[in-house]
Amino acid sequence: QPAAPALPLRDDPRRLRRGLLLPVQALSLLVLVAPLLFALGLSFTGWSPTQGSVWDASWVGLDNYDELFRDDDRFIEAVVRTLGLSAICLCTEFLLGLGLALLFLRRFPGKRLFFSVLLAPMMILPVVVGYTFWMLFQADGPVNQVIFFVSGAHPAWLRTPGLAFAAVCVTEIWHWTPLFFLVLLSGLNAVPENPVRAAVVLGASPFQVFRDVLLPAIRPVIAVAFVLRGMEILKLFDEVYLLTRGGPGTSTETIGLYIYKLAFSDFRLSYAAAAAFAVLVVTLLLIYAMLRTMRDQLVAAR
Repeated sequence: QPAAPALPLRDDPRRLRRGLLLPVQALSLLVLVAPLLFALGLSFTGWSPTQGSVWDASWVGLDNYDELFRDDDRFIEAVVRTLGLSAICLCTEFLLGLGLALLFLRRFPGKRLFFSVLLAPMMILPVVVGYTFWMLFQADGPVNQVIFFVSGAHPAWLRTPGLAFAAVCVTEIWHWTPLFFLVLLSGLNAVPENPVRAAVVLGASPFQVFRDVLLPAIRPVIAVAFVLRGMEILKLFDEVYLLTRGGPGTSTETIGLYIYKLAFSDFRLSYAAAAAFAVLVVTLLLIYAMLRTMRDQLVAAR
């Protein structure tokens, strides 16, 4: 039996969808893959902009990666510092967001107004946030004015390593706690009312209702919030660059800022590419672990 003649593209919905998506997919592949492959090849060379054309770069193999993990203590410190900053900010943002979400489950005057105010920081550009907090933490800025009025102290926030690190944490927490708040509030609002009412009728306290009913129900939502925010904070650059430039010394230097300095201050583009790919591998492993945890949470919730 002869095969049916192929329909014209405009009359075949499947072929039409594939035909419309193909140029976009090809362009996206070109934009994403071509620079990635170029940077990967660059990481195996010893090229810098002062050495002429990139096509004449000398091949060094794995020397950049060997130096990165064996001799570059600053790189390791930046990775550890970024992970520590991420852990502090994620845990604090989660606790604050959860507390606010539980508070907003109840009705109170001005709830809509406060809801809009709480979401406002998340809508501000990181550059604006970084510059704003840089002004707030100046020696004669509003933060020190309040502290001096209360206690007479006058801390040098951006010139002391520990205080500068704390200033970065405060900036990140203020900026992104609304994300946790919004995601967790959505999860709590989606919890069925019947289990909560049954627990209350059986004499459960508010803490028991939260621990035994609400918290297990929103575990998948918590995992989603941690994955989204974790992917974002590992790329932290804007706020740190505007607040401290990584200083004093290297006490607030994140991995993103360190790679930026390698590429655009030291002009070691090949070495910076190797560092970026090493961080990419670490980030992918962390994201994979987060996604696996989220999948396990979703399976357990079912």
